[in-house]
Amino acid sequence: MTMGLDEAIRVRHAVRHYTDRPIPPETADELQRTIDRCNREGDLNMQLRLNDPAAFEGFLTDYGIYRGARNLVAIVSDKTPDWEERCGYYGAHVLLRATQLGLDTGWVRQFGRHLRKHIALEQGERPRFAIVMGYGVNHGHQHKSKRYDQVARVPDGMATPAWFHAGIEAALLAPTSLNQQKFTFVLHPDGRTVEAKAGFGPCTRTDLGIAKYHFEIGAGGDTDFMWT
Repeated sequence: MTMGLDEAIRVRHAVRHYTDRPIPPETADELQRTIDRCNREGDLNMQLRLNDPAAFEGFLTDYGIYRGARNLVAIVSDKTPDWEERCGYYGAHVLLRATQLGLDTGWVRQFGRHLRKHIALEQGERPRFAIVMGYGVNHGHQHKSKRYDQVARVPDGMATPAWFHAGIEAALLAPTSLNQQKFTFVLHPDGRTVEAKAGFGPCTRTDLGIAKYHFEIGAGGDTDFMWT
């Protein structure tokens, strides 16, 4: 049985070292279906590249070098409004779907020039981020996280709804640039409207998109809340 998204949030950790085990065709097909849907809904051009070890050979990131990586999803967009948040929100769909399918992943926030020759770009588009995926040498580990009270705001005197608390806990498990977690979720006095705010720093708008998708999963699909 495929794990639920709530479990995928908790088991997914960033992985940089991969084995040479190929992604099976049926898994790739399922990933492609998710990518196609997210591209339509998010007006993006995410692209799956399989068995392309040259794409990440010696690629240096803030966290080190990706070793053995040969599969990636390039997250491509133009500069239409909210592109940063959309890249994060829909990229998170792909990230967690890969986890459900038994793959390890890593979110790459620098897209080197040598990677661009591996993808197709339409006029006005740029590669923004990439998701490395495959079967890790290990499954990574949990990083230090902020506390609930550092990112959540509830009106004075209002009891915190269980769904809001669960959404925050899920958002705190979202990958963010440099693990900075510079986001805040504010519950409005009506008890059902949530405002998500990005802080200052690199990629914070994209991080907010990732965190918002995590929040939605944690809050539950039947929860009657809305974004401002």
